[in-house]
Amino acid sequence: MNAGRSAGERAAALRAQAAPQGLRRRFLAAVGMDRKGARLNVEAGRWAAGEEGERRTASMLVPLGREGWAGFYDRRIPGLDRANADHVLISPGGRVLMVDSKLWHARARVRPMRGRLMHGDADKDRQVDGVLTEAEMVGKALGIAVTPIIAVHNAPVDGGGFIVRGVPVVPADRLVELLRRNAGRPDPAEARRLALLADRVLPRYVE
Repeated sequence: MNAGRSAGERAAALRAQAAPQGLRRRFLAAVGMDRKGARLNVEAGRWAAGEEGERRTASMLVPLGREGWAGFYDRRIPGLDRANADHVLISPGGRVLMVDSKLWHARARVRPMRGRLMHGDADKDRQVDGVLTEAEMVGKALGIAVTPIIAVHNAPVDGGGFIVRGVPVVPADRLVELLRRNAGRPDPAEARRLALLADRVLPRYVE
């Protein structure tokens, strides 16, 4: 399982860049003034959080594999050079759902506000734009509608979950329940066909 691998490698690369090289940057780091290093470390922290969120979600999804679900993790999305799908899931009923994992701090609530996704006072609506675009492109590659879901770790989610612009936003501990409710009637032949197709047209993001 490759869940979170590309995010982890990106975090490691940024931390390597953040390490002070040369006399000037080593001096700036020693006196706490290495702005470049600080910026790179902050960015690396975001990627590391992404890696951890993806790994946590993948662990939660393990029971679904025993129930006939197929899961594809950290996959390239045709037509989107710099985007990857965290988790593409195919239910035993041949439905395709795409889960985007978020690991956000618990000091603020995740909530909708005037049709936008917020985490405390931080506007996170770009995350909704991203997952909608990714689901659309995955759907084009598979020839079927794809349902996007945002699963939030750590941060409390208003109302135990809500919908923003058609995208369910749920606390991670409710994700499996939501997926099971949307599995559809069993259709083993269609589920198998889609799983084979997904493995072919959605290559691994990191080899």
